[in-house]
Amino acid sequence: MQRRKFLSSSMAAAAAVALGTGSSFSQVVSTPLSVLPAPSSRQSRLILYVMAELVETNSAKLRVVVQRLGSSGFNVLVLSFLQARTANGTLDLLYNGNAVASFAPQVPALLARLRSGFATPSGFATRRRIQISIGGWGNTPTFAAIRSAGVAAFVRQLTDQVIAPLGLDGIDLDLEPQEGDLENWIAVHREYGKILVDLTNEYKRVHPAHLVTYAPISSVAAETFMMPSSIPDLKGSLLQATRTPQGNNIDWLNVQFYEGGVVSQGSIADFYRTRLAGPLVAMREQVGISKPLYFFTPTFEPHAKQPLAFCQRTIAAINSSCADLHAGQLSGAALWDYQQIESAIGAWSAGLQSVLRS
Repeated sequence: MQRRKFLSSSMAAAAAVALGTGSSFSQVVSTPLSVLPAPSSRQSRLILYVMAELVETNSAKLRVVVQRLGSSGFNVLVLSFLQARTANGTLDLLYNGNAVASFAPQVPALLARLRSGFATPSGFATRRRIQISIGGWGNTPTFAAIRSAGVAAFVRQLTDQVIAPLGLDGIDLDLEPQEGDLENWIAVHREYGKILVDLTNEYKRVHPAHLVTYAPISSVAAETFMMPSSIPDLKGSLLQATRTPQGNNIDWLNVQFYEGGVVSQGSIADFYRTRLAGPLVAMREQVGISKPLYFFTPTFEPHAKQPLAFCQRTIAAINSSCADLHAGQLSGAALWDYQQIESAIGAWSAGLQSVLRS
């Protein structure tokens, strides 16, 4: 996502692997997804991006984070960010600059606890899905490395080294440029759009029950997803290229409406109607997305002068603005990031839930 801090505080922390004895990172097996209760079909989608907290090597701090996350109503957690680099012909996977093996040994078990959905002394009542976000601000080299290694090889390595050991439920693709303006955003999508499509389709082939989501800024969502594609070597649009007989391999977009995604003219609700949900209504059959408002998840940031009341008003305005489009209902919201709301996480999740239509 835009203007990310690449975890100067966590770089040293994550490098320290051992927290004492216990199961190694690769030995802990999380509860299989198939035996966990499915999320309620009436449950709104509350998404929270989580940066460095789960690579914290202080056990007490780690427990506090997990307790706060577990006690909240956020039911999709996105761990940010995974990067890929090629060195001497070898593809290395990193989590915010650190080897993925440097997650603390207890992290897989803690993630399993967060995902559990069992109201027991060792679990939490809310069933959660946990993804890992690939890329982030200034990390286009990740997508260059994936292209160099080959998408199928990357998905195998990602599965073996990250998805399976951590028991994750999917990936979030966050392609962002090295710098600035909309022209740069569009340029990196032209350069790596084919890789996004191939990665989406291959990951879903290997993990058909998992989530694949994207995190574009608002203008990129409108111009790259809603308009005819100018991506080289891609037949049709990006959404057409991820179309399947059952629907679309992209589950939804977490559309950033802050920083580089700020709507400069009009309101977010107007943007939804004219640039997102409205056009997608006409493209339903073509791209395999039956519920346009479900497909676009507004993503907010408190530090971008978007307090809870602003988010609530915006969600209500989107539903009102699009009510006559037969586009479904806005049933989800996303937030960047845990650190900005950690002391009020319960109020945020309850406040967002109260205005969303289940």
